[in-house]
Amino acid sequence: MNLPLYESQNKNTLMLNDKKKVGRPKKEVIVTTPTFNEVARHGWNSEDEVGKFIGSLIKMSRVMTVLEVGVFEGETTKSIIEALPNGGQYIGVDINDYRVEDTKAMMENTNGKVIEFVLGTSINKCAKMMPNHFDLIFVDGDHSWDNILPEFKVLERLLSRGGVFVYHDTIHLDDPRHLVEYAKAFGYNTVTLNTPEGRGLSILHRNFA
Repeated sequence: MNLPLYESQNKNTLMLNDKKKVGRPKKEVIVTTPTFNEVARHGWNSEDEVGKFIGSLIKMSRVMTVLEVGVFEGETTKSIIEALPNGGQYIGVDINDYRVEDTKAMMENTNGKVIEFVLGTSINKCAKMMPNHFDLIFVDGDHSWDNILPEFKVLERLLSRGGVFVYHDTIHLDDPRHLVEYAKAFGYNTVTLNTPEGRGLSILHRNFA
């Protein structure tokens, strides 16, 4: 394993040098990006079936390293971590820490896996990460075009050869759907699946042939 992704006092973590302990913010106060401004609500969580599907994909494809952009309360996070094998690595990035207590507990009880939560904007934090490292990158954060396109360009360099992107909300929101079309125009194989709430889930895989 290529550890750590970041220098850290604790060799078993993937912490950023400048990361500080931050308390969980109140729900009525939300830090936003320049392109996003909403009050947090439970409906931001992906459908349960999305987490189960990604978990199955991790197991079938023997994924070892996962990056999740947009953790929120951590419903999908728990399915991802549970599916990872012993020695697997997970990093979750979010501009806020809204993780519920059972998500935090699961992330602290690593069971032989390397688990880390990074607080901050995805573009800034992911720009510091190791290139060609993640087998699967799940994106469910700020879906506005002004964020999702530059974010995609940063995340591209982090994806391992043969790795896959998984994007949520690619049916009912225009900008994620356009991102999938953009990726397809630049050599990605894509498939979009419907989800129980009609929000959509797309898998992007680059053809290296």
